[in-house]
Amino acid sequence: MLEKRLQGFLEERRLHIDDVIGETDQGLGRPALAVAAGSVLAGFGNRRSDLDLLVLVENDQLTRFPIQSHEHGTLIDVNIRQASAVRDRTAQLRDSSWPRFETVTQEAWNHRRRTIKTASRLALGLKLVVTEPWDSWHAGLQEPWLARVVEQWWTVEAHRLARAARLLADDRPMAAAVRGREAVVAALNARAAAAGQIYFTEKWVGEKLKAAGDPQSLALLREVLTPPLTPLDRVARCLDLVGELTRPAAPLHTVLRWATGIGTAQLDDRTVVDRWQLRALEIPRTDLPPGGTDDVLWSGPPAADPPADIKRLFVHDMLWLGVAIPEEEVSGR
Repeated sequence: MLEKRLQGFLEERRLHIDDVIGETDQGLGRPALAVAAGSVLAGFGNRRSDLDLLVLVENDQLTRFPIQSHEHGTLIDVNIRQASAVRDRTAQLRDSSWPRFETVTQEAWNHRRRTIKTASRLALGLKLVVTEPWDSWHAGLQEPWLARVVEQWWTVEAHRLARAARLLADDRPMAAAVRGREAVVAALNARAAAAGQIYFTEKWVGEKLKAAGDPQSLALLREVLTPPLTPLDRVARCLDLVGELTRPAAPLHTVLRWATGIGTAQLDDRTVVDRWQLRALEIPRTDLPPGGTDDVLWSGPPAADPPADIKRLFVHDMLWLGVAIPEEEVSGR
């Protein structure tokens, strides 16, 4: 099936497989594993889709290195990764407990999302170049653990976004409606992952639900993508849907930390908080941690709300909201 999809893509553009294989070597090291991936290989692509190549090389100096090639008249995105780093990060996905308080930061959250995306695309892709031990390693991505990781991510993300929608509802109802819609889309991605659709991009959720044979979830997707006439009604509906569609393995506590770009300055009995020095907010307290740290400003169980001044910081986009399983829940499992 993968070979057929790639061949159809290439024939439509009058390309040969050797043209694609030639793009895997960008002079940064001999490919240990090169995989054709993306929406085309997942079966969701269209005439405007490009082709993604994921290339792992044994180069300790390499981090992330994207290259866009138009040499053959077709956009080919070549993403080069350090092989050992991908292997280690993927093993951490498989073996570590998540989400834990110490790993729930904005940077770590984004890092995990990127790692899952890379692992799932490698798993779903077509091998073009491979050497041992990477052939065996790639086969390990087909095991059930990756589907569980993908489903868990979308489940946790749905509840994180739902928590944000609830905190925004009183002061910014339209923003809350957007977060609510995003929360339901994440929950539907979790449903798709549970049905075996692990392609890790939210925009293809409709195609994944079609492939999973889930018309009821498709109907819910159409409902939440319709612009809301009454934002607060939409928020309430979305929060109900997230609770119906997904259930985390343990209660997820809210964790509020500084967003990126935050600076703080104490003035007498208050603290001025700015973001990127473009806008600022005065908070009548002096016990806030310095900007740029990963200190937790507030955490609490699902139904709890932060103090009014902390909530105000979140409403004004000064805080990043994560969710985590408390340590006592982790140790008791």
